Amino acid sequence: MEKIFKSKGMTTTEKWVIVFVLTFMCGTYLLLKEASVLCGFIVAIPFLISNYQRKYIIKENGDLWVKTVFGISQKATGVNCILYNPSAKGWQWRVRQMVVRYQNGLKKGFFPITPADPEGLIAALKEKNPGLELQYTYK
Repeated sequence: MEKIFKSKGMTTTEKWVIVFVLTFMCGTYLLLKEASVLCGFIVAIPFLISNYQRKYIIKENGDLWVKTVFGISQKATGVNCILYNPSAKGWQWRVRQMVVRYQNGLKKGFFPITPADPEGLIAALKEKNPGLELQYTYK
């Protein structure tokens, strides 16, 4: 049975920044009457939707799949280490909170994840991968 975890939602600060940027772009459009001002919406809105609507799926064999709304997926086969900083703060706290490292044969890599329930995801991964190394990084 697969276990599915959702991504963390937007913070209040991020919501206010988005409202401010959208208001600024709409105001600029009204003043300049240029359609090119709204081109930022074309890139920004799908990117934000993709970032905040991710699903983290733990498969039966212990693999971690990250799927976005648009069908893009990352697969971590052979997860061997998780770097976890529960007290991460600052501008890039989403990137620094949890990093998954994996290695399967010659293929190895890492990517950051931001689950809504990081402790639950760690427990589920440890259940499937008993040799999983968990490193708490406090900076």
